[in-house]
Amino acid sequence: MLIDSMKVRDRHSRLPLGRHGQTLVIAIMVMFILAAVGAVFVAMVGRNLLRSQRFSDIDIAAQLAEAGIRYADTMLTRSEEGADWRPKPDNDGVVTNPDGTVQIGSDGKPVPAPNWQEMRDQYPDFQWTRAYWPEELGYAGPTGGFSTFPMGEGRFLLRVSYNPDPADPFSKYIKIESIGRLGVFDKNDPTTYKGHGYSQLRREITAYKPIGITDYLRFITNKDNRPREFTLGCPGFGLNLGRLDPDSTRKNWFRGGPVRVNGDLTWYSGSQINIFLRGVETTTGDLIPVERIEVAGEMRLADQTTSILLTRMRPDGSPIDSTPILLRQSDDPDFTTAGGFCRDGSDRTDVNKAPRGIRRIDPPIIDTFDLTRSVHRYLVLTLYSGERVRGLVNGRWRWINLGEYGWGRGIYIGNSTDKQDESETLVGGYTMRADWLEPNNPMSPYWNGPFYVPPGVVITLHPNDTDGDGQPDLTITRTDAPGGRKYVWRDAWGNERPEWGSTVTMPYPDPNKGRTIYDRDQFGNIIWTRKKQLDGNGVIYAEGNIRIRGMLPPGMQLTVVSNRTIYIEGNLLKYRDPSKPIDPSPNALDPWRGADNTCALALLARENICINTTQFFSPLNSISPENVGSDAGDNRPPFHVIVTASPESRMRCAFEFGPWESETAKSAPANWFLYLRHSGQGGPSYINAWLNPTSGLPDFGLLYLNLSTVPYLPKHIWGVGDPAFNPPGWGIDASFVCDVFSLDLMHNAHLRTEPGILNLLQIALDETTYTRHNYRLGGLAVQPMDVRIEAILYAQEGSFYVIPGQWFNPNPEDTREAFQKTGMRPAGVKNDFPFYGEPLDIRIIIDGAVSENVTAPISDVEEWMAKWGNIPQTYGASQRPTAHPGEGLTILYDDHVGWPLADLRQTLRPRTPIRRDKFGRALPAAPRLPVCGSLLYVGDVM
Repeated sequence: MLIDSMKVRDRHSRLPLGRHGQTLVIAIMVMFILAAVGAVFVAMVGRNLLRSQRFSDIDIAAQLAEAGIRYADTMLTRSEEGADWRPKPDNDGVVTNPDGTVQIGSDGKPVPAPNWQEMRDQYPDFQWTRAYWPEELGYAGPTGGFSTFPMGEGRFLLRVSYNPDPADPFSKYIKIESIGRLGVFDKNDPTTYKGHGYSQLRREITAYKPIGITDYLRFITNKDNRPREFTLGCPGFGLNLGRLDPDSTRKNWFRGGPVRVNGDLTWYSGSQINIFLRGVETTTGDLIPVERIEVAGEMRLADQTTSILLTRMRPDGSPIDSTPILLRQSDDPDFTTAGGFCRDGSDRTDVNKAPRGIRRIDPPIIDTFDLTRSVHRYLVLTLYSGERVRGLVNGRWRWINLGEYGWGRGIYIGNSTDKQDESETLVGGYTMRADWLEPNNPMSPYWNGPFYVPPGVVITLHPNDTDGDGQPDLTITRTDAPGGRKYVWRDAWGNERPEWGSTVTMPYPDPNKGRTIYDRDQFGNIIWTRKKQLDGNGVIYAEGNIRIRGMLPPGMQLTVVSNRTIYIEGNLLKYRDPSKPIDPSPNALDPWRGADNTCALALLARENICINTTQFFSPLNSISPENVGSDAGDNRPPFHVIVTASPESRMRCAFEFGPWESETAKSAPANWFLYLRHSGQGGPSYINAWLNPTSGLPDFGLLYLNLSTVPYLPKHIWGVGDPAFNPPGWGIDASFVCDVFSLDLMHNAHLRTEPGILNLLQIALDETTYTRHNYRLGGLAVQPMDVRIEAILYAQEGSFYVIPGQWFNPNPEDTREAFQKTGMRPAGVKNDFPFYGEPLDIRIIIDGAVSENVTAPISDVEEWMAKWGNIPQTYGASQRPTAHPGEGLTILYDDHVGWPLADLRQTLRPRTPIRRDKFGRALPAAPRLPVCGSLLYVGDVM
């Protein structure tokens, strides 16, 4: 039994060896599966970590790129340079000058750095940080010109550019390009070069920053985003925004008329509104708008019988549409954008399913605080740009800020009391609008007879050197009295100059060349050995009102800023050479006497921009209240100026001609006439008149007013109210007579009709006659005349305005209708004299861009258009045609404002900027302009 049991145990213990191996294999397989699963898990976790890290890196790169956009946006908005701000480029790969600018070789191209290929191979950002050049050179190229800004463990590369091109609709805007890059790069640390853990990851973002005030013919900014209606045009007057070439003899006169309104727009006009906008045709036949009507609200017609006609044209002015396109109101089911040329604020599509929506853009702000948030840009550029010196002030030695007296990089004028604060009282208060519309109203101290003389510093722009220092200059006259004391200027060394008084002549703050200031002795002689060299930034800033006129010198760019209102009192011209005759050829590139389009002028007012038509013939002498009277003696308009025997009361006035322009007249004027509405006070008044008096002219420039009228009196004496000169009883007291005098050489009139040249006219009582009754002057004008304003105009808080003035002929009985019935004019009125209710033959043209916060009330527009909007066909009752028949106040968009290129309209592909910075980068037309508060686009590269 024992043996049997042992056999049994032995049999059970002898299991196959394979059974043990299978268990081991299974165990190992399980371990491998677990290991594989673990590896996959670890790989997945690792991959997710890497992916998470990459997403994090992508997000960081995007944040870095966005930081670059925000930085550039802030600098353009708040920095001292404004629209001129550009970061200093790295300019890798080329030889640079000590100031960082690129050295240009004899071949006209950048000089390559000896080690530029090493930079290319080692610098991770070389393709962007190399110097910019429009063609690919390897060491420089079109992708270059960026600046590096380190940001912790990353960096952003930034390029800000402005490349105007009339064929590119985006080229009016400042382009911001930002590239976000991971990692630290230091040119002095080889461990940060390529191959040392450097990442190719990047995020590129593009943004566009509009300047706004240079982009449109009319820009209504609606600064405070008010829910109100704005208007363009005037009832009963045709409205043209832009134009084609008038005829085959007037080439290159075409203009576009882009408009932007941050709100609702109502159009006013006669039967028709004509709009001309430019677009570019692509190779595929598409038409891309370069100029548009952009209304961030609803567009309406005040009169439903008015038609809005759009003519689209190419950049060269040739029309694309043979028949104008009819535009419609926003609520019309057939509203069309005309291919994107006219868009409103609707979220709907037009009749062709094209998008319409236009959104508001925040306007530029003149008084935006700088980066320190303590002072605004234009104070930094002027008041705080001068040297500080020790000087004598009220008998005590103190530190003097020369910038306070205009001797900084810009010119500061501290006339803070030259302002017109509006008020409300029980008897009505004071408003500027009421003051401008109601001549000699009792609430206003600023009307002197027919002349409106507002408080303000007077700035006259001269095109040449007037004080012998070899530099073109401007004249500034302070009319304020700070502390009750008449203002006295100080010189550039801080010394008070009583002999200068309130008037100083100084060189322009030239942004290209600066200015050299020479000391002068008490007699005005230059001390050539004593001088100062001042940098210039092209800015003039005044705390109060500004009154301005004149012509810029060649190549000058200037920005004039007022903390109050700017009054334009005559021509504001780009330089024109008076020695060059008008070019009558059909192919004349500039039919307006060769304007220097490298000039630019911007007028920026915190309150209003106002054309003061009453100062076109500007009195140079001060007119006291006792020298102003009511024609009828009842203290009601019209009013006149009284000239007495006192030399101080002599009527002295200045005027200048702008270049003639007319789309309807056949030729430029060749004859000019002096128009006087006048009378004697209490009896006949005998007067003399001088035109441009100088010893080099016969009789010192005395006009021969009496050349053939009354032979027994000298030819230079005119007897107002004398029965030999006027009908008996006329020309005395309230019976004003209206005389016309020829201004030709036969009458000893040496008139300067070249654009921008100042003429001086003086009227005084004759000192040789036995009777010397006072002389009453009710109106003075020279016709025909052009007043041209070539400038960027911006009224930040207020409006663009035109002071209508009183009718030149205030007699309501003397109308064209009355003459057509009777065939007679009232006694004492010459046939050539204007009728009551008809404008003078003085055409006002604004050639630039007009931006304003709100438009003036339409009733006010009707007031000024009635007096300046429709010049008659003939002078009074004569058959002599006017120089601007049927024309009047005109606003044109200057291409050189939107595309500031010196060779614009001279070549098919203009490429020469009017202004550049020291690195050769194009800048806007005028220096230190403000930019819009919002970005037009932010997103992927365009």
